Amino acid sequence: MGLYKNQFGTNRNVSGRTSKYVSRSTGSQPDPQTVQQQNALVLKWAPMVRSSLRGSARWFSDGKTESFVIRDGGKQTERKLAASIMSKVGKEFGLANYVGFSFERHGVFIHKGVGRGYQSNGNGFVTRTAKYPARVRERVAVEWFNPVLDRNIPILANELANINADAAVNATRMKIK
Repeated sequence: MGLYKNQFGTNRNVSGRTSKYVSRSTGSQPDPQTVQQQNALVLKWAPMVRSSLRGSARWFSDGKTESFVIRDGGKQTERKLAASIMSKVGKEFGLANYVGFSFERHGVFIHKGVGRGYQSNGNGFVTRTAKYPARVRERVAVEWFNPVLDRNIPILANELANINADAAVNATRMKIK
């Protein structure tokens, strides 16, 4: 079926029915040692970035005084931003292929500088849309998430490049010359 998909660009089998299996592999499998090195690197990198994000989010001392707040009659709970940051490493075919970070939704509002009465107009500017009297303090976007990732992603990319470069050199040594 993989050959049929590669030739015709579809996941249909010969009888015309759609198959549940869609191959995402490139054909060659990396050696287990390289996979273990990459997984160990990503599993070490994700908590490091999570702690940096938590440190960045601790700048916001205003706001919630309790460890969590219950909203909408008990249907929704909100925690402090720094305490809510979690990381998850996803694997596909045994190889760590993504890192995700989750946090409370008000972290996005802080990062963009929007909220009740303030909207982003798409150009990076925040405009006031509320009808109630003007606030003493205008909302300002505080980028707490992207700068941390901008600092840490090159570190991960360089380390992964080193691991994969070694794997490529080892693969070229396997050929008969």
